[in-house]
Order: sequence, then structure tokens, then C-alpha cells
Amino acid sequence: MPTFFVSFFRPLLRTYAMLFFSQHLGFAGVLLLVSFAHPTAGVAGLAAAALAVAGARLGGFNREWTDAGAYSFNALLMGLALATFYPPGWALAGLVVVGAGVALLLSVALGGWLGGRGLPALSLPFVATTWLLMLGGAPLLHLPAGETSVYWLNDAYALGGPRLVAAARWVGDWPWPPLLATYLRALGSVLFQDSAAAGLLVALGLLWHSRIAFTLSVLAFATAVGLAWLNGTVPGSFSEYNLGANYIIAAIAVGSVFVIPSGTSYGWALASVPVTVLALAALTAALDKLGLPALSLPYCTTALLFLYVLLLRQRAGGGLVLTPIQRYSPERNLYAYATDRVRLAHQGAVALTLPFLGTWTCTQGYADGGPTHLGDWGAALDFAIADADGRTYQGLGLSLSDYYAYNKPVLAPADGVVEEVIQHLEDNAIGEVNLTQNWGNTVVLRHAPGLFTQLSHLRAHSVPVKVGDHVRRGDIVGTCGSSGRSPEPHLHFQVQATPYVGSRTLAYPLAYFVAEGRKDASNVLNGLFNALEAPSYSLEDDSYVSDAPSYASDASSYVSDAPSYVSDAPSYASDTPSYVSDTPSYISKTPSYVSDASSYVSKTSAKTSGPSFMQPSLAQLKHFTVPVAGETVRPPAFSRTLSQALRLPPGYALEVRSAAAPEGPSQRWEVFTDAYNLRYLRCQATSAVLYFGGDESVFYCTAFYGDESSWLYAFYLAAYRVPLALLPGQTTHDELPLSIVRQPALAWAQDVLAPFYRFVRPTFALAEAAAPTAGRTVVLRSRVAVAWFGRERETQAAELTFRDGMLAGLRVRRQGQEVSLHFSQPNA
Repeated sequence: MPTFFVSFFRPLLRTYAMLFFSQHLGFAGVLLLVSFAHPTAGVAGLAAAALAVAGARLGGFNREWTDAGAYSFNALLMGLALATFYPPGWALAGLVVVGAGVALLLSVALGGWLGGRGLPALSLPFVATTWLLMLGGAPLLHLPAGETSVYWLNDAYALGGPRLVAAARWVGDWPWPPLLATYLRALGSVLFQDSAAAGLLVALGLLWHSRIAFTLSVLAFATAVGLAWLNGTVPGSFSEYNLGANYIIAAIAVGSVFVIPSGTSYGWALASVPVTVLALAALTAALDKLGLPALSLPYCTTALLFLYVLLLRQRAGGGLVLTPIQRYSPERNLYAYATDRVRLAHQGAVALTLPFLGTWTCTQGYADGGPTHLGDWGAALDFAIADADGRTYQGLGLSLSDYYAYNKPVLAPADGVVEEVIQHLEDNAIGEVNLTQNWGNTVVLRHAPGLFTQLSHLRAHSVPVKVGDHVRRGDIVGTCGSSGRSPEPHLHFQVQATPYVGSRTLAYPLAYFVAEGRKDASNVLNGLFNALEAPSYSLEDDSYVSDAPSYASDASSYVSDAPSYVSDAPSYASDTPSYVSDTPSYISKTPSYVSDASSYVSKTSAKTSGPSFMQPSLAQLKHFTVPVAGETVRPPAFSRTLSQALRLPPGYALEVRSAAAPEGPSQRWEVFTDAYNLRYLRCQATSAVLYFGGDESVFYCTAFYGDESSWLYAFYLAAYRVPLALLPGQTTHDELPLSIVRQPALAWAQDVLAPFYRFVRPTFALAEAAAPTAGRTVVLRSRVAVAWFGRERETQAAELTFRDGMLAGLRVRRQGQEVSLHFSQPNA
């Protein structure tokens, strides 16, 4: 039974939820129940959906789309519609069987064609299939159109006799307020149900699934009613089907499903209502000549128009962000986007690291008012080595060899190709500068199209590479000298968009480094800099006035949704690159990590008050930020135990057992990769999936799908972010998506306000619990809490134990219960 449920019944149930862009199984069950308010329609819809799911599975079509219900919800709509238009019988059954196959084929074809253009197929296959059957199939089978209400009562009589008919009439005749009845019938009409009671169930299910979608349904309905009143239409003459299947669904689609919910997206959604009204009027007038209903074509036309124009923007803005990863919940889409756009903003970017070993001091930062690094050359860094007294030399400092930085190795900051080498210039005597060849001996490396680094003032004849050589991160490309406009040995480092020596600089963060405190930068170089380091021979670079083109999009475009066997399957449109183009590139003229330190200053810092860069006495591990003048920095020393334990290559497996029942059943967690080459842990027992990522400096979790009472979910919260370099007294902080909030009233209130205002913040903190034992055991403690309006509630406290290069134990306290888990490798 579990295997059957996963492979067939769950996709069948999701088919119903897909009518409202959902994967919520509870909501799906409500919609399944509502469809049987008209028994014949319920049977026809269920049969058509089942045939489509089976056909998609047997046909070998995309497994993820099949399991999400993307290939079968159009067949469901077709079955519901035909049973509403035609009387029950064998002819109708044959038409439903044929229609299910046609709807499946059109769903696959249109889904692939439109998906390749960044657009969803919506319910276009349903419209086309229904028209085809009405024009061709029904006449062939001599099916007359019938009065559905009569057949519905006949069905009720056959099922329950006069009592059921009386009950049905009583429910149908309930004295609902006119506008409320119209709204409820509009929602019910999405499933071709003409009943306020059925619509009430749909409304409650929609509210259960998404507060944002429910709010938009009410606003879209109110807008449509307002437009009708302005036109002199009375509520009793409204078409409930058009209100529900066209106006409301279009507003939900363009305002909260395919666009990240926001105040602007709400306005965008309401703007779709009058456009849908016009589309409906025009299509109805044209199709009446053919005897065909418009069905949901007006909604499809409007939604595709509103989405396509967003795809054609040259620059995203105005608060309208296309959903990068479809999680089938407006709230999940919003919360994940809000969290990931900061914490994963640089995933996929080229990681640049410090170009040296040991501890150096940043003597000049980005346009910080220093003597050089101004204007177009402001985004550059200078480094020197200083002692505890802030001096850069020993002895009298009269010779080059007196300076700590002199002849120290200079390293490639990332993999790349050597583009330019200058190494014939002699080093200056202390206090002297070369104003003619001001950059001195220089190496330029190409790391990606439009991304270059320049390392200048190298020692004469110290460069071991030549143009065209491939280098790896950490390879020596020269040694520090004092050539060019350099009064004493130091290293000049800049990122640029072009391969020329002295190109304009490009603001770009370093992937990770340890900041150990700040010194007075004005004293480090003893005030010897007094001239601008911008090139005197930069005319060759005048044509390059713009920054590099973006060659990597936002992190979210590389994060796929979970596989088909989990509860939140990926979007059937999420793999389209056009949905990624709205997210700003990490390359920009005025990046946020320069103007807003809080965005990219490492979340890993010592537990102190005030901004981390204001604390001179404690080391901090920083990620994707830029050193500032006076900051003492060094490459981090990574924990071998943590690095090995959290490397988690594909195929790696862990056997997990409860410490309370070591001989009891175990769970197997195994690492897989998806179509986007992203890694995830899958629990075989629960089918839960945990996506994760990281680099040499950090391990982090990106998404979880499945049972939130599972052990894997506990690990997701416990190891949400783990730095692989441990510093004394450091605490790692991060923010989780709001979807983890489990207080219903608080969560629902935040859901309603989330597009406009966030007052709930789930927080994560992690620190080392004890010093490593012989470098082989590391114990980390983490805490997840939810904060709102000055209050805080702990969600989970956990202790992670790593030993001999693998995860050894996890102890979790959550909701008053404590669980201890032991980990081992299978058959070990």
C-alpha cells in the first residue's frame, strides 16, 4: 500500500490540488470530496485523472511533472466539464476515456513548448481537448447537451432516495447573503459545481492551503463585482464560472504563484481582472459563432500575457519578481525567496579567496577615503604584513628585506587562465615610486567571461607562470614586491571586467576569510602613499565603460525542488531559465555588500553587541564580503573533521538509529543528485528529502521536503548552517524561512501580512560546545527559535557530534521531547 500510494494515489490526489496551483494533500482531499457533490461529474473527473496519471507513468513522461499532477489536472477538468455538459451513460464514458488521452498528450506537448519559453501551459490543454470533443466526439456519439441540475438530482435520488434529494435541496436553498453566495459559487464553479455549500468547502480548503491565495481570491472577486456594478450589472446576473475559473484564478496565478507575493504583485493581480473581463467578452463573442464556451481560456490568455511581459523586461524591478523555484505555495515561495536571496545570493558565483597565506592587514579598502583607490579604480584592496605595533618592517626598515611582506608568495585567488604578465620592472628603493609604470610587475588572471583579477607590485622576475597557463586556486603566481607606484612592499589586488593591466575595478566580494581585528590603517604604511594609483596609460581601457555581463544568476535559479516522491514536487515550469532573469546578478556597480554591510557581512561572528566589524578583539569568519581598511585578515584554518563529515558526496550513505533502541529499526539516509546536479539527502523510510550545499568554508541546508516530524527534519534544523572553520567563542547566526513556524495563529497572521510586512523571524544559532579532542571530535550545539514583537519561543535545541571524519550523533530537544540518534556507515 505505501508503494502504491506514492506511485499512483498521491499523484492522483495532487491532481486536484493543482487546480489551485497547490500540492497540499489536505486541500486536495477537500477538492476531491467537493467534486462528488455532482456524483457523475465526480466519477468522470476521477476516472479521467486516473487514466492520465497511469498514461503518463506508462508513457515514460517526466516523472516529477507526473507526480505533481501537472500532466493530469487538465484531464480532470475535462472529465468534470463533460459530465456537466452531457447526460451520463456509456457514450459519456467513452468520451471521457478518449478525452483523458488527448488531454495528456496536449499537456505534455504544450507543457514542453511553453515551458521552453519560460511559461506554464495552465489549463490550455483542457480548453483544447473539451472543444475537440464537443465539436467532433459528441456528435459522433450522438450525445445531446442536457440539463445538469436534473441529472444531478437523479443521481442524488439513485444514491439516497427522497431524503438525499430533500437534503440536497435544503442545502441548495440555504439563504446565503447574495454576495457571499456568489463568491462561494464562483469558487465551486472551478470544479463545475453550482453550489454555495460546495464553494464553502473550497474556500475553507483554499484558506487552509494559503492565506495569500485566499486573500487574493477575495480581492479579485471584489474587483470583479465593483467593475460589474460600475457597468450596471446586478449580483444575480453574474456568471459564477467566469468569476471563479477566470477572474479569481488569473489573479491568484499572476499575483502569488508565478510572481513572488508583494504589495506590487497584489496590484498586478487586480490589474489582471479588467483585462480578463475584456478577454472574456471578446472570446465569448467570437466563440458563440462556433457554439463553443470560452471555458478558462480568458484566464489563460491574461495570465500568459502578464507573465510573458515580465519575462521580456531588460531589468527586473518594481517589486515584481518571477518565482525562481516553484514550491506550490505562495507563502513558501515568498519565505524561501526572502531568505535565499541573502544567504544563497552568491551560489554559483566564482569564489575568490585571499591571494596570500598567513595574516595580512588591509591598508586600503574600497573607496574609503584613502590616498589612492579613487573614482573608477576605487574598488581595490591593498595588503601588507604588520606586527603587533602596527609596523610593516623590522629593524630600521631601510631595505626591502626588512619588510615582512617582501618576497612572500602571492597566490591565485581562484582557478583561471593567465591573461597578462609583467615582471621585468625592478623594485623601488624604500620611499621611492615609479610614476611611469605605476602598476609595476603584474599578473592578470581570467576566471570566467567578464571576470578578471589583477595582482600588482610584485617582485621583479618572481612570476613563475606565463600567458595562457592554467592555474588553480592557491597556486603561486609571484611574490610580493615594491615595483611600480609602491613606496614599500605591499600587494595590490583588484577585480575587473576586462583583461588589461589597470582596467577599471569591479566591486566583488571575497568568498571567505577570517578577520582578526582592526588597526589604524593610516599608520600601517607610515603615510608614504601620497599619489593616486590610477593608471596614467589607461586610454586603452576607455571603451570599457560598463561592468562585466552577468554570467551567473541568483542562487535560487540553481536550486531545484524536491524529487517527485516527496510531498512538494518541483514546478513543471521551474526549470525555465527565464524565471531566473529577474534576480539581480551578484556583479553590479553598487553591490549591496558595499552599501549595506548587514547583508553580506558574515553571519558567523563572536557573540557581541554592535556590528561585527566594530569588534577589534575577536576573530570573525566572514563570507562574501570585502575587507575594510585596517582589518587584519587571514585564510581560515578548516576543521578536517567537519570538512570530511559534511562533504557528503553522491552515493554516501548513513545508517541512523535511535540511541534508546539501538537494536530497533534503522533509517538509511543516502546522498543523491538531481537533474541540476544539486545534492540532497533522502531518507528511505520516510521519503523526506533535504537539499544542501556549501563550499570549502561552510555547509548549509537549502530546502526540506517531507515529514516535518522525521529525524531528517531534525537534522535540517540542527545543521542549517555549519562553518567548517571553528574560531574561539564564535557563534554562527542565520535566518530560516517563515514556513517553519508552527504556532498556527501566529503563522496565519504573518501569512496575511507577509507580502507587506514581516514581524516574525525564525532564527538559527550554532556554536562549538567543547574543544576538539585530539582534533578528531567536534561537538556543536544549535538552537532554532521564533521571535516576534520582542518575544521568543524555542523551536529546537540540538547537539551534533562529529568524530573521525563523520557525523556520529545527534541529540534533539523539540516540543518537550528529547531524541538521541546514532550514525554509522552501512555495513561498517
